Amino acid sequence: MEFFLVFSLGIAVTIVGVYIIRPSLFTRPNQDYAMLEAVIEESIGELEAKQAEILAEIEEKHNALMKLHEQITASFLPANTQSPKVIAVLELMEQGDDPAQIAKKLGLGLGEVQLILELNKERKTLAESD
Repeated sequence: MEFFLVFSLGIAVTIVGVYIIRPSLFTRPNQDYAMLEAVIEESIGELEAKQAEILAEIEEKHNALMKLHEQITASFLPANTQSPKVIAVLELMEQGDDPAQIAKKLGLGLGEVQLILELNKERKTLAESD
């Protein structure tokens, strides 16, 4: 039993001595994360710049595809082949008439006028999205 007490006392004195001589062994080192934070911020900036480049490239290719789409559509369906009825409906709509007035003026059904306007509205939104 005496040996155990002497042994335990020796270990305690050794630990206290090491703590006095080298206290850094018992504490966590204070790491400075400023460098890591700066690297991360720089990386985020580079990623955002690359994202902007990619988005600009995508937009450029989108515009080129829309021009190609217009050319293909124009080659298959020239603008002068539209029905005179459709042209008249669109002209009256541009003048500010509502579908009921257009139908009365042209002697068409209201549903037919609405259909013409809906079909050409989709075509206009594609052209406007260039």
